[in-house]
Amino acid sequence: MEGERKSRGYILNPQGLRELFDRLKEEYKILAPKLKDGLIALSEVQNLDELPFGYRNIEAPGFCEVERTEGYFTYTHPYNSFKSFLHPPELMLIKINQEDGKLNIQDKTPEGGLCLFDIRACDLSALRVLDTVFLHKNLHPDPYYASLRKDLFVVAVNCSYATSTCFCTTMGTGPEVKEGYDLLITELSEGFLLESGSEKGRKILEEVKNKANPEEKHLKEKLESVRKAEAIMRIHFERSGLPERLYRNMDSSHWEYIERRCIACTSCTQSCPTCFCFDILEKNDLELKESHRLRVWDSCFSPTFATVHRFNLRQSIHSRYRQWLMHKFAYWIDQFGSFGCVGCGRCITWCPVGIDIREEVKKVAFD
Repeated sequence: MEGERKSRGYILNPQGLRELFDRLKEEYKILAPKLKDGLIALSEVQNLDELPFGYRNIEAPGFCEVERTEGYFTYTHPYNSFKSFLHPPELMLIKINQEDGKLNIQDKTPEGGLCLFDIRACDLSALRVLDTVFLHKNLHPDPYYASLRKDLFVVAVNCSYATSTCFCTTMGTGPEVKEGYDLLITELSEGFLLESGSEKGRKILEEVKNKANPEEKHLKEKLESVRKAEAIMRIHFERSGLPERLYRNMDSSHWEYIERRCIACTSCTQSCPTCFCFDILEKNDLELKESHRLRVWDSCFSPTFATVHRFNLRQSIHSRYRQWLMHKFAYWIDQFGSFGCVGCGRCITWCPVGIDIREEVKKVAFD
C-alpha cells in the first residue's frame, strides 16, 4: 500500500464491481471469502461470482452456521484469516535431496503478488499487528513474511453487520475501515461506494469505466451503515488501564476455574489472526534421500511449547491460558505498543467448549 491518499471515490454498480475485480485479477492472485464446505473461507478465487454474496454467518460461542439473506457483502469475516497465506501454517524453508552421492540444497523464498479482496476492519488491524511483529519491531525482519507481504494489494470492506462474537468496537478496531487499504468498498442501496487509500488504488479505480461521482446522500448512507453495525455490538470492557488491571490479578483464582473448562486444544491460537508463534521441524524420508526443513504454527497451549531442558515451565492448563490471555491484553503492549487482540471473535466461535474471552477478561480484570 502506498500512503493514505484517500478520496471521495466513485459509485459503482455490480458491473463496475466486476470490472474492478477482473482488472485486479490481471495483476494479482486474488484471495477472497468463498462458500466452502458450508462455511465462509478465505480462498483463492478466479471470478467475482465465487464470493458468498447473499449469505450471512451466524456465530456464537462454540457455534457457526451460514444462512441466506439479501445483498452482497452481507457477512462479516471468513472463518480463517489472511494469516494462513502471509504466515502459512506450514512453510518449507529448505529442501535437501541426495543424488549421485551429492547433496542438493534448495532454499526458496515464497513469492507475493497477492490481493486481499474483501478484508474487514478487524483483520486489517491484525495485518498491521503482524507487520509490527515480523517487520517493524523485529531486529531481524522475517524474510518469508516480507516476501509474501511485498506489494500486497488490499481491498477492504466496511461491515454493515456483526455477529454475537464480534467485539471490534471494544478493541477500537472497527467496524469502520479507516486506514491501511488501497481500495475501500461500502455497500449502499444504490450500488457500492469505492474509495481509494493509495496512489496504486486510485490508478486502478480510474481505469474502471462503469462508475459515477458520489453524492452527499451516498456519503451519509456510508456513515449510517457503519453506525448500524456499531449499534449491534456492545462495549464489553474498558481498554484504558486494562494491562495494569490484569497484572494486578496474575494470581487470581479465576485462572484455575478456566482450567475446568479449557481442554488446551489450541483452536483459539490457530484461528487467531495475530498469533504468530512457530516451530521448526526436520522431516526426513525413510530412505534418507530427502529432507525438508519446515516452519509450522505452534501454540502456547501445547505441552511442549514451554519445555526447556525437558522441563515444562507451564505444566497446568490454566497457566497456559493465562499466558495466552495476558499476551493478548498486556504483554503485547509492552512488546509492540498495541493490543494483540483485534476483536474478531474467532477464538470464541471456534472454542469447542464455548469459552468467551470477553467474559474471562472482565472476570479477571474487573470483578
